[in-house]
Amino acid sequence: MSQFKFVLAAASLFVIASASAEQQSPPSSDAGLAVDVTVNGRAITRNHITLMGSNFTENQKAPGPEAQAAARAELITQEVLAQAARKEGLDKKGAVADQIAFQERSILSRAYLEDYFTKNPVTDEALKTAYDFSVAGGKLVEYKVRQILVNDLPKAESLAARLAKGEDFAAIAKVETLDPGGQNNGGDLGWFRPDIFVDASFANAVQGLKKGETTKTPVRSRFGWHLIKVEDGPRPVANPGKFDQLDEPIKQALRQRTAQARLEALTESLTSKAKIAGPGLAAATAGGSKGKSAP
Repeated sequence: MSQFKFVLAAASLFVIASASAEQQSPPSSDAGLAVDVTVNGRAITRNHITLMGSNFTENQKAPGPEAQAAARAELITQEVLAQAARKEGLDKKGAVADQIAFQERSILSRAYLEDYFTKNPVTDEALKTAYDFSVAGGKLVEYKVRQILVNDLPKAESLAARLAKGEDFAAIAKVETLDPGGQNNGGDLGWFRPDIFVDASFANAVQGLKKGETTKTPVRSRFGWHLIKVEDGPRPVANPGKFDQLDEPIKQALRQRTAQARLEALTESLTSKAKIAGPGLAAATAGGSKGKSAP
């Protein structure tokens, strides 16, 4: 996965995790958008009270009357200060305007993805059709895999260099991997099914390797940075079972994989049509974000 797509996916895991029609959170109700108080004509809504009030409760639970009162007072204070800032033109000044643009980008991107998955839910009916088709066609395969998991790229790159020089994968895994089980067995994951693993970038990397091969560069997933070795396979999955026979955790993994694939396709399509320019363009392209270069 490109750096661009990983950053967006990481920021949107809440969308992926709830992408099925049955599990999507409902949008904010109209009641939540009703005006609670106004300050010089500018509205503070019930939703604002709830959002701010969660900061005054343990574990950010729904705020009770006291938390709501504290939230209301805080928001009124913020609003009078914000109005004073606008009168001074501070919202148009460089650093402040830049921060507003940063927040606006984040909010709008999240809203677009929520809307996209609401309109294009990952339904169990669609998953069942695709999965049972793969079972019937004998398309499900598995690989015998080892991994080394670390939490930063420089560390992963240094370990990749050691592997390239011929050091033993299992020996390095026993010392370096952050996976507790892998420290005991040299990173052995056993027989691995890419089709039901939650992270597409890891699964795709496994499928891109031949027997005996190791990833030459680290693979980024939501869990960290991986070095992967395929020791055997692919081989057909014996008796995979049909969709209705799968355990719920496996179905959830399939939902997330499908949602992640849709997210990547969506962002790839939008990025390919975008005109991207500026001094960071070369680094963005090297990281895998390929929009149209501006003339």
